[in-house]
Amino acid sequence: MNEKKFCPYCGNSLVIKFTEGRDRFFCSTCNEPLYENPVPVAACVVFNAQDQVLLVKRSVDPKKGEWCLPGGFVELDESAEQAALRELHEETGLTGNRNRLINIFLTESEQYTSVLMIGYLIGSVHGVLEAGDDSDEAAYFDLTTMPGLAFQSHRFILDEVLKEKTAGMNRDDKPAVLSNIGAYVITSGDHCLLAEQACRAGARLVQYRDKQVSCKNFLAQARIIREITARYNTIFIVNDHLDCALAADADGVHLGQQDIPLKDARKITPSDFIIGISTHSVPQALAAEQSGADYIAIGPVFKTPTKESYTPVGLNTVRQVLQEVAIPVVAIGGINMENLSQVKKTGIKNAAMVRQFRQNTAATVRQVNSLLLKS
Repeated sequence: MNEKKFCPYCGNSLVIKFTEGRDRFFCSTCNEPLYENPVPVAACVVFNAQDQVLLVKRSVDPKKGEWCLPGGFVELDESAEQAALRELHEETGLTGNRNRLINIFLTESEQYTSVLMIGYLIGSVHGVLEAGDDSDEAAYFDLTTMPGLAFQSHRFILDEVLKEKTAGMNRDDKPAVLSNIGAYVITSGDHCLLAEQACRAGARLVQYRDKQVSCKNFLAQARIIREITARYNTIFIVNDHLDCALAADADGVHLGQQDIPLKDARKITPSDFIIGISTHSVPQALAAEQSGADYIAIGPVFKTPTKESYTPVGLNTVRQVLQEVAIPVVAIGGINMENLSQVKKTGIKNAAMVRQFRQNTAATVRQVNSLLLKS
């Protein structure tokens, strides 16, 4: 408990007394406990038309010089919503309307024992963006390149919105989203670190694959990667393990030819759950599409140590599959930066790699996206 000596109402000394189920500061003169409620603070999440998030750089302590969401303390005779909109205008020059309450977090504070952080999603924003009270700069940032946030509570609030964005993707949206993935990042080595670096560099999808770990540890790692991908609004796919994919709240699962049949997987998954299928020929690709796959992977395109028993399908098969199926296609197997330009000539927009993404992960993701997604 913080060291408090005197009652703010009568000025007499306080004692510690067990009352109402816990130790509290107590004033014997007033015969009342001194309640310590967290200080209420409001914060705003604002997106522009390009889906960039609005941040301000603090001009005062704590965390002077660091970036955070617009917001501040709730004043007397003011609701949390009013405080959020007031702080938004004071710090950025913008005016908006409350879209909805995001969530409320109890979090530790350097100045106070705890603060009650109340987050709002703000819409209908207008005005001239200009840094003001308590802020040196105000700017919109891409989610993949934004600076770190000064306050963990702000990260929690933004994460809540990003999780909802990901969860809100419906089945009609999936073909468009999955058709333009670019770098289909499959994790290996330090899975969590690779996922973080890939997401920060702009990866649109991360697949967690680990053939060596126990199911228990697989699930634990999948949950960590889910948290990472949610922060960046990145699609998260789990390889093979449908149970772990569901338990980790992943966006989908990638199944092989020997895994649970797609029709059975559909019986136990949400309607917006993504299911991809590994295929190794045109007939398998057509069968996967007819069974209701959201996307397919075709490969191995080239010889690869991860699939030593498989004969490479070659670039012509990739071209045939692209001509025959209407769902999104990912090329996989033996692809690297040296042969990626050849793969691109087939018309493919999505390429999966394992070993290549371990080397200079962020730079490689950017290179692959630049090559595959440009017109």
